[in-house]
Amino acid sequence: MGLKARRVNSPHGKYSKTMIIPAALKAGKESTIAANRLMLVNPRGEIPEDDLLEFLEEHVEPVFWPWLKEKEAQPEP
Repeated sequence: MGLKARRVNSPHGKYSKTMIIPAALKAGKESTIAANRLMLVNPRGEIPEDDLLEFLEEHVEPVFWPWLKEKEAQPEP
């Protein structure tokens, strides 16, 4: 079962922001990240960044935005 959470993006230094990973997730020493308008994170660092980015661009982004647009167009129950 997945986990969902809302986190504050806090400034960190001059050019970065931090987002705290929920304690319920197992995290490694470093995480791998692929991002555009969405972010895909592997908190254990097991998946190479290039593979995450390829998956995000080819499988997640193209499906997510039309799905969200359709969902927003539906009347609330």
